[in-house]
Amino acid sequence: MVLTKYILALLMLPIAAFANNVSITNLQLPNNQTIQFDIAWDNAWDWDTVAEPFNHDAVWVFVKVHYPANTWTHGDLSTQTTDHTIGAPLSIETVTDGKGVFIRRNDGLAGNVATTSVTLKLQNPLPNDAYAIKIFGVEMVYVPEGPYFLGDSTSFDALGRGNDKGPLLINSESAIAIGTSSTQLSISNDEPPAGDIPAAFPKGYGGFYSMKYEISQEQYTDFLNCLNLAQQTTRTATAPTGNAGLLALSSFATNRNGIRIGTSSNGSLPAVYVCDNNTTNAPNNNNDGQNRACNFLSWNDLAAWLDWAALRPMTELEFEKTNRGNAYPVNGEFAWGTQLVIDANTLAHDGLPNETVTDAVAGYGLASHGYLGPQGGLRCGFGGSDSSNRLTIGAGYYGATEMSGNLWELVITTTTTQGLAYNGTTGDGNLDTNGNANTATWPSTDAQGAGHRGGAWNSGILPDYRDLAISDRFYIGLVPTNRRNTGGGRGCR
Repeated sequence: MVLTKYILALLMLPIAAFANNVSITNLQLPNNQTIQFDIAWDNAWDWDTVAEPFNHDAVWVFVKVHYPANTWTHGDLSTQTTDHTIGAPLSIETVTDGKGVFIRRNDGLAGNVATTSVTLKLQNPLPNDAYAIKIFGVEMVYVPEGPYFLGDSTSFDALGRGNDKGPLLINSESAIAIGTSSTQLSISNDEPPAGDIPAAFPKGYGGFYSMKYEISQEQYTDFLNCLNLAQQTTRTATAPTGNAGLLALSSFATNRNGIRIGTSSNGSLPAVYVCDNNTTNAPNNNNDGQNRACNFLSWNDLAAWLDWAALRPMTELEFEKTNRGNAYPVNGEFAWGTQLVIDANTLAHDGLPNETVTDAVAGYGLASHGYLGPQGGLRCGFGGSDSSNRLTIGAGYYGATEMSGNLWELVITTTTTQGLAYNGTTGDGNLDTNGNANTATWPSTDAQGAGHRGGAWNSGILPDYRDLAISDRFYIGLVPTNRRNTGGGRGCR
């Protein structure tokens, strides 16, 4: 057997000092159905049975295989846990569709995970033809099953109880009727639910994984480099046949997005994309902003990336659960659970893997949100350090960061019948021929059923205009059909 023509191990994660430093290295193929590599990351935790918030983090690992005729396809993994091996203190969680595995700490402790060997088994043997392998890892946090409160009584158009619009207890995944009782969902606001919330619509009660960070520019670049020419054309603003050096996602401004055409398409082969924020030196240098959150994402861009990564969109109810956890709502609260925020204005290490800000006020949560700071997304997890807490990193209850500010989160809404048709189906790792998501029940290419939550780098927080508040729905009805310099997002599974 010819093992490979070439082998690649690429990362789909914000690798950054003061973040979690995930690395996937030393990729090997012992045979045509087995993949070996090493994994390590910092500040992993397993608090499932130890302490609040009784959850853990993990890395979603999936595989792409390159076959002849220049095509990348998803490499399905065995669904049997015993077919995979990993060293302590880590364990592997398989999924029923075999689209990847979760790798997590499993010892009730927290701290750095040293380099650990992993062996994964593919469902099907690789062919004898020349091919390439790419392994991707996405950092996740687990949001455990359990009740929570929806709405905070005061935020604009907040969801809430039918009798008084107060916080509504969500204590199951059963259908939620709209109406005027204390157990029903209010329709007395400008963006009411389009109808009863079906039982199949993900409400946040059931357990799920959320991405720890927003999609980074490196992650979107790696995605583009796994697409064919037609798909790249759909998923970028500038034609892949354009000149090298042109911005990929915007033709008019960078707004701190440095994804560019590295090698132009010749009209047959796809283009090669690079991160090149600092154009005075070579692309993909360590100061090229790879770890910044990726803006200029439309709904269709986000949905395609999630489908390709075998993840799924988050609903607006899951958005609130991920941030609030099981705590009772604070009126007008941000992701970290208080009403106080300091703007991330003063950059340090701009564009580097340890990009951060020096702004801090004791007792205030940190977010990129005002009009005076950097005009674009900051590094994923920019507030993190070895001594971070929920306020200083600006994190939600379960450890997901930048869900208030940085970039808007594009979520599934309850305001349209298209949104309510969503049943949480997970992406299958493959796109249609045009590069669009093709997963049943997801909002289609017209983006009806998708909306905005959480605010962005230019959002105000005046008393009556608090985009960053986790219950605020001022822009839930703004359909994300276009690429905006404030639009990003994340997914879940």
